[in-house]
This record gives sequence, C-alpha cells and structure tokens, in this order.
Amino acid sequence: MDINSNKSTTSPVILFAIIALGFIVGYFYYSQFSSQNILESAPLAIPEDDNLTKFNSLTLDFGPFDNLNFKSLRVFGESPVQAGVSGRPDIFAPF
Repeated sequence: MDINSNKSTTSPVILFAIIALGFIVGYFYYSQFSSQNILESAPLAIPEDDNLTKFNSLTLDFGPFDNLNFKSLRVFGESPVQAGVSGRPDIFAPF
C-alpha cells in the first residue's frame, strides 16, 4: 500500500498559470489608471519685460527699528530655548 496515494499534488504548471494570470490582471488594472493621472499643462507664459530691473529703485525703510518702543523690547526667558528631555529612552522596550 502506497502512503503517498492519498496526498493531492499541485502541478507546477497550474501554479505558474495562476501567477502569470495575476501579473496580467495586475498589469491591465494599473495601466488603465496610469493614463488618466497624467496631467499635461502648458508652460506658463512669462512676459519678456519681466526682469529684476524694476527693483533698482527699491528702498527699505528701517525707521521702525529706530523707534524707542522697538529698542525697549527685551528677551524674556531662555534664548534659544533649551530642549527638555522627552520621549522614551528605548522605543523598543516592552513597557
């Protein structure tokens, strides 16, 4: 009496066919969505006269920094702020 006669064996051809079918279905599933997600937009039109020459006459007003109210501002507390101890020392600990 053969002991192996009760076992059912799967053919490698069936296993390969299932894997190949999965790749084919996956390819068609993902390929139909990839063409819809591509957005094509025209490059923005930049006028030819758009350059930095208009900033040649730019002047900044530093007058507010000379104000007595601004000069009377003080720093309160630690500067820069010292970071405290936070978090767990061992993130993989079981507790």
